[in-house]
Amino acid sequence: MSVLQMTDSPIERFSDWMNPILVKETRQALKSRSFVATFMLLLIASWLICMFGVAMAGMSLEYGTPSREFFQAFFFVLSAAVLVIVPFGAFRSLLTEQDSQTYELLSITSLTPRQIVLGKLSNSVVQILVYYSAIAPFIAFTSLLQGFDLFGTSVLLLVLLGVSILLCTFTLMLSTVGQNRQIQTLSSLFIVGGLVMAFSSMMGFSFAMLQGEITAEPEFFAVLICFLLIGISYFFLFLQITISQLMYESGNKSTGVRLVATAQMLLVWAVTVGYAWFMGTSIDDEVFAIIVILTLIHWGIFGFFITMERDYLSRRIRRDLPQRGILRLFLVPFMPGGTRGLILVLMNLLILMGIMLGIQPFVTRIDPEFLQVSFAIVAYMVIYMCMGSMISRRLLKISNELKPMHARTLLIIIFAIASIMPHMILSAMDYYDNYNPPYSLLQITDPISTINAIGSGSYAGGAIGILMVAAIVAIVLNVPAMIRSVMEILAPDRPQKKPVEAPASEIATAVT
Repeated sequence: MSVLQMTDSPIERFSDWMNPILVKETRQALKSRSFVATFMLLLIASWLICMFGVAMAGMSLEYGTPSREFFQAFFFVLSAAVLVIVPFGAFRSLLTEQDSQTYELLSITSLTPRQIVLGKLSNSVVQILVYYSAIAPFIAFTSLLQGFDLFGTSVLLLVLLGVSILLCTFTLMLSTVGQNRQIQTLSSLFIVGGLVMAFSSMMGFSFAMLQGEITAEPEFFAVLICFLLIGISYFFLFLQITISQLMYESGNKSTGVRLVATAQMLLVWAVTVGYAWFMGTSIDDEVFAIIVILTLIHWGIFGFFITMERDYLSRRIRRDLPQRGILRLFLVPFMPGGTRGLILVLMNLLILMGIMLGIQPFVTRIDPEFLQVSFAIVAYMVIYMCMGSMISRRLLKISNELKPMHARTLLIIIFAIASIMPHMILSAMDYYDNYNPPYSLLQITDPISTINAIGSGSYAGGAIGILMVAAIVAIVLNVPAMIRSVMEILAPDRPQKKPVEAPASEIATAVT
């Protein structure tokens, strides 16, 4: 009886509830050489900072304010571990599963892709908390010195924790994107450079915080909350993309990612308006311009991928469609398929233009040239995404060996040719031999030259009109495909369930 009671203890039930990937990864990570070496280096570096710092401080240790320098040094060591080592280890964890071909074994178990990703991410969080625990006694030592700032220390440690978790999620996402060895190598170089840049940015923020350049004012808390909400939204976006990349081909990989990406744009603008309302001020024109540019970049990158997917709905997706027609109509742009992705991008760009026009009374000052540049960028995005959607539909029907990557590569080549060709023609015409030549309509296929000309105010009306007409024509050419993609969801061809056959014994009994 006692043995049965011990087996049914809360600890045993908790261990059964825990993610098995977390248990496996944590046991492997804590025994790995990289973790042991990083942990020992962190402790040795902190101990050396403490010893040499005390020896060099001298009398200023009692009468000065040495806690800032000590904390800055300890924070440097901790940031190097949790902003560079741990995220790169998270990136390598999924790649190792794929290289050693052990992910196939995980995929045939009862574990879902969400459990696998959350287990990998939880392992990174456990390592971060272990490093925090290792540095905690040295942070406690700095609290005993003169000039210790409890508010700044707490904010920096919390911000570092959030940024580290976000970077781990981002590197996990990147590990699922490229399956080729060459792409993985390039991704590793890109990730190392990005992590070093994030580390240097965090060092600059910590220095400004400890030097008193950032104080505990209402504006600081408002900005901190805004960045927190935006960071949480990108955390869910990276997490959802990682989960979708690990799904089977017949699964719905698009709906969750598209919902999160759309909610992100609405959240960013809601946070901007809420911040202005909370502070009782109007929206600054520079903040307005930054938010618009970030939104355009967001949908430019996101639309480049979702508008050139394969227009295919598996039997599983068609079977799991909602029964209500209104709900299916709402889910049309969020369902898989490049044409439905094009509908989603067009809807969000239309919403963005409506927000830009409707929010003007609440902005301090809006430059008309900035609005013209924004509309020109939107027109270029519509033209190239409509073109990419048409190319992918035609190209992917030719052969199953062709993939969306080929359509995206072809669109990049078309973009490069359209940007270079007008300059070659004008150069052959000796157009550039003149001093400071004006903008020519032949350059309208080059987005960079056209946007620079519109932004400088030297040429706007004719170029914007031509771009708007071209964008409308590009949309009209895709209307038949859009209608077909909508009808695939509103009137789906659901797979018929096979009738259940009765056992042979029951058939014999019925005949008798």
